[in-house]
Amino acid sequence: MSGYLINQARIGTLMVAVMLSGCVTTPQTRDELKTTMKEHPDLSIADSYTANRPFDAVVGMIERKWDECYNVRNTTTRTEGGMTKSRIRDTYHPKSHKVNNSLVEMTLQMTTEGMTTLNKVPPGGEYRVALDIVRLPGNKTKLTWYSTAGWAKSWEINKQWSNGKNVACE
Repeated sequence: MSGYLINQARIGTLMVAVMLSGCVTTPQTRDELKTTMKEHPDLSIADSYTANRPFDAVVGMIERKWDECYNVRNTTTRTEGGMTKSRIRDTYHPKSHKVNNSLVEMTLQMTTEGMTTLNKVPPGGEYRVALDIVRLPGNKTKLTWYSTAGWAKSWEINKQWSNGKNVACE
């Protein structure tokens, strides 16, 4: 899992470079992340999926797996000549917010220690993923995912979780 999330941090850094070039600004809110991902389809995922499971079952599984899989800290150490030159620590913060009985918003943010960032980091860290979980009629549930393109594998795994498959973390 840690290697995958380190790769996600690198992709996030690439996205920041694009933002600094003037194409995009760093999202400061969850809604800004969603808007940015919709406006830049070549760099992102803004996709929906309908699970054939009840809303409460889907939310329970997703919340449990997000806590298990995304509540992590990764440290990257750069050494030269046997000496540590830098240590960067990325900490992921999964959050769940029940808006009402038909909508739960899942959000993944990341904080970084040991590196100077040029962009303004929002409270709670840089936004990495937003997932809206919506109750549908007929015991179905709609998931809508927003992230950079590097999170495609995570999106596929989240779809499996929504169907009740206890797929392992990456």
